[in-house]
Amino acid sequence: MNIVEQSISQAMDEPDDRMMFTRVKDIVARHLRRMDPGATVTKTEFFNHTHVPDMVLEWPGRPRTPRRFIYLRTTSDQRELEDDLQRLPRADRPVLLALGQLPSARQQGDLPPLPGSSTALLLDASALGALQPADDSPGIPHLVSRSVLEGGRGTLDKAATEEFLNTVVQGAEAARAGERVPTRDAVDALTARMTTDVADRMSAFLAALWQGGGSTLASFPAPQRGVGHLDETALMYLLESEDITDAAFWNRVVRMISLPILLRTPAAGTGNLQYLMREAIWLWTSRVCMIVPGAADADISPWRWTVKAGQLILQTPRFHVLVAQSRRQLPQGQEHDLPRLDEVRNRADRFGIPLTSLRMVVTDRHVGYGGPGDDISHDAQLDGISDALGQAEGVIEADARIPSGETLQCLFGTGIASARGARTHVPLDALLGTTTRLLSDLSSDEAEKITQLLGAQGPPPDQPWSQPSFDDV
Repeated sequence: MNIVEQSISQAMDEPDDRMMFTRVKDIVARHLRRMDPGATVTKTEFFNHTHVPDMVLEWPGRPRTPRRFIYLRTTSDQRELEDDLQRLPRADRPVLLALGQLPSARQQGDLPPLPGSSTALLLDASALGALQPADDSPGIPHLVSRSVLEGGRGTLDKAATEEFLNTVVQGAEAARAGERVPTRDAVDALTARMTTDVADRMSAFLAALWQGGGSTLASFPAPQRGVGHLDETALMYLLESEDITDAAFWNRVVRMISLPILLRTPAAGTGNLQYLMREAIWLWTSRVCMIVPGAADADISPWRWTVKAGQLILQTPRFHVLVAQSRRQLPQGQEHDLPRLDEVRNRADRFGIPLTSLRMVVTDRHVGYGGPGDDISHDAQLDGISDALGQAEGVIEADARIPSGETLQCLFGTGIASARGARTHVPLDALLGTTTRLLSDLSSDEAEKITQLLGAQGPPPDQPWSQPSFDDV
């Protein structure tokens, strides 16, 4: 008897019925949350009711994952439980949890899918215990447990649950090694034990491991439906599995996804996100980023990537860099102090950033300085402008040319840098590297860390002046 069974059995011995109901629900809810911390468990006022659920399971961070209704049952009679399930709406993906054990006459692996139902799950307390992760660290067993909550179907007792877990865990290990038979067994088990949408996501996860390990998608031993790319949930499965440190693996996987997919993924600051971004920073593009003052979150160490509220964030000890697809996705930030002209020129010179135009303010007067597209940061005329303004000018914005040739508009007052041109996207390494180096006064240690994460600034290509597009007018 595992700890879940023991806890439920002790609670069922409570002589006061209402107290017993409360204790049982609390125990089950606690174990469900441990299986998937991203799920919310809402307890109702009912217990063992024929049609009204005891609990509702929802995933606020994954809005495309349907909710599930949980029904607790004090009986373990297989026929009664299956009759119950036939009466419940299939659209609610009902889960019937028998608080005792299902009949032991059922042999391991001999529990058939529930007749007439493709979305319902029947399991007992021993199966719920078998699904509990050994610890809170990420791993394939934890991932399988979460997927059972999302879309498990059929009948699971302890033996069937353990067999299913072992099959999928072995299949995941085999997928990275390019071994066909165990991988195929895992896909078959997922198809039999999961609703179609969850089985497809888990198969896409296995296909990502397969390709990341160096095998081709064409050789993946399963139907090709939906396995050639990762949606946000399948990507979350991958990012929240145990850490994979192989750079070649992530270099292959990053080509299966995109930044918009990642921005929809509740990935927090996982170790695998760090490995993914080491490859993605050179391959992905975006349009805008923003520097926000503030220390790193307490639950995430500095100099790490995280994803929150649809934004990719690089957290440093002193500021955050937020990456978005458009300015509308950025928060309303606080105003930054404007640097003086000599500070901006020094930053540009320190990191080799060509400036093609500048706009400054003195009290309520604006002064602009630019050229035909060449680097103006070393022009002697700027010395005269600064002297004429009594060295009291603040730089509002600067246009900086990046190594790929595009131009970034850098706004010092808001800490925002965006690509010039309505549809222009630029490489992430250049977008974040130029923004942090020009809009922030980096210490030597910070500059070194930025170089480690984003690479050196790099010289831009020689680029003669050309007529600006209508987007820039």
